[in-house]
Amino acid sequence: MRIKENLVLRRIGSEYIIIVTDNDSVDLTEVYSLNETAAWIWEQFNGKDFTIEEVIELVQEHYDVDRETATNDILTVMEIFRTGGLIIED
Repeated sequence: MRIKENLVLRRIGSEYIIIVTDNDSVDLTEVYSLNETAAWIWEQFNGKDFTIEEVIELVQEHYDVDRETATNDILTVMEIFRTGGLIIED
């Protein structure tokens, strides 16, 4: 899977948002808010192909959490990305 190309992560103050860009314009009808962890995950995998397993392993290493916690959290985040149409699954 991979993150769609026409999406941009922006930090505004302490908030992280994803906006849809198209032909140098910004569509503010579709804005997604992310917490700091989800934004960090986004930054790590933007522009790359990845698997859920790779995300879980990286989160475990970076945040020093157990596998069960990392798995549950990542599955939740990936479901939000999927339902929002933010990722492409191969």
